[in-house]
Amino acid sequence: MNNTTQNTNKNQNELGALWKKKSKTGMSFLSGYINDHDGQRIDVVVFANSKKTNEKAPDYRLYVSKPLENKTPVSTPTNAPVKAVQKSKPVVQEVEDDIL
Repeated sequence: MNNTTQNTNKNQNELGALWKKKSKTGMSFLSGYINDHDGQRIDVVVFANSKKTNEKAPDYRLYVSKPLENKTPVSTPTNAPVKAVQKSKPVVQEVEDDIL
């Protein structure tokens, strides 16, 4: 972090942070976190509003980020042991292009 950024943010309360990402399909988005009023961290993602129909519609939408989970098989015999499902992180690539 350079000195200019440190001095500019010195008197401000940081609410969170966002990073530019790109999905496997090439869609750009922001991923990061915000802190609520109790200081609890909430992971979030921000997507451009692809369904904007008029000037009053928002340009971006903010969502709570939920981890992707692998789905278990639909039909499992009742006497078969159930294996634990491993959570996998979404595969994303950080990008430098400006999406805002």
